Amino acid sequence: MMQFELKNLVFFISFNLFFIVSLAQNSQENIDYMEQKEIELTNDSSYWDNHSVFYFGFNRLRLYNWAAGGMNYSEVHGLANLRFDYRHNKFHWNNFINVQFGVIKSSYGNDGLWLKNDDVIELRSKFSRRTNHLWDYSFLIDVRTQFTYGYYTEIDRANNNYMDNFLSPIYPIAGLGLDYHASNHLTVDVSPFTVKSTIVKDDSLSKIGVFGLQPGENFRTEAGLYFNLLYTHDSIFNIKNLHFMSDITLFGNYLESPGNIDLVAEFITSYHFNNFFKNKESGFSLTFQGWLIYDHDVKIPLYNKNGIDPVYLTRPEGQLDPVTGDNHYFFDYTDANALNYNIGYVQNDINSDGYITPSEGDYQGYKIIKTGAALQFMEYWMLGISFTF
Repeated sequence: MMQFELKNLVFFISFNLFFIVSLAQNSQENIDYMEQKEIELTNDSSYWDNHSVFYFGFNRLRLYNWAAGGMNYSEVHGLANLRFDYRHNKFHWNNFINVQFGVIKSSYGNDGLWLKNDDVIELRSKFSRRTNHLWDYSFLIDVRTQFTYGYYTEIDRANNNYMDNFLSPIYPIAGLGLDYHASNHLTVDVSPFTVKSTIVKDDSLSKIGVFGLQPGENFRTEAGLYFNLLYTHDSIFNIKNLHFMSDITLFGNYLESPGNIDLVAEFITSYHFNNFFKNKESGFSLTFQGWLIYDHDVKIPLYNKNGIDPVYLTRPEGQLDPVTGDNHYFFDYTDANALNYNIGYVQNDINSDGYITPSEGDYQGYKIIKTGAALQFMEYWMLGISFTF
């Protein structure tokens, strides 16, 4: 990771933790929570709480003989955030389900391809043994994966050159530790005894070594410290219909590069303009979602700032490829082993005038794209229909 990215990451984590904890420091609310907890610990009643948000949106732009120019565009996006909470005496069971999927198609004509731009399956279940204090004993299970194939470009999609697939990867986590509750809005889990695994079921991905796995491996296990902060509020800043959710997860490996911290952070803010049903928060809404991810073991193909031109892996100084004459690594297009997520398609079959000239030395094939750990960020603005229960 570059130095400026490391500074930004530390600042981002520190600022958001301070911001969220500050929001949760409502003394009267904390007192009310502890009083209710003492009552629940001494009776035999069961308590169910749930909060769920469903969203669906569709965007489309179609141009016909449009003098001003432009690009056709279609996008479909949906998400579901489900939270179920069960309490009985000293037993506390908390569940969080996050499912998201979106596809996009853009082109100047009718030849564009559908590519996914969001794909998340996350399941988290936490079992706690409640105490008379703010800290409870907990056991947590967390699983994160995705639905289907992912591609970086339309060229990758056309060549079936995917970079992930269903259950490839899948990140299961199991941890034993302490669970902090100061109110109904904030929960913090600290698990010093945590096992994190990385599983890649797709053999075409595992054979080249991705997501921290060695070539040919399908499974990897790490032991370390797990930290999760989940903050939710239905009317943050006392603004009715303004919903906020922040889910920050950190993991540090005890044995391998303990200074490298894996980060997955999600933020959702949603404002409902109107309600379709009486006493139900459902209708048109404006939603902002942000993701911030960093994993030292995940090597991502690197592209220039325009997001189109890849940064190719270069040979040592003075060593040139015999086919292309440059210092890249080149594979002929007939080489099936060259097809994987970090190889870009290139061709050279036109001269400086734009005409095909085979005698000038055509070539078609692939060059290896440089990869490395990088800070991943996604922001998404959604205007559509949402339902909150």
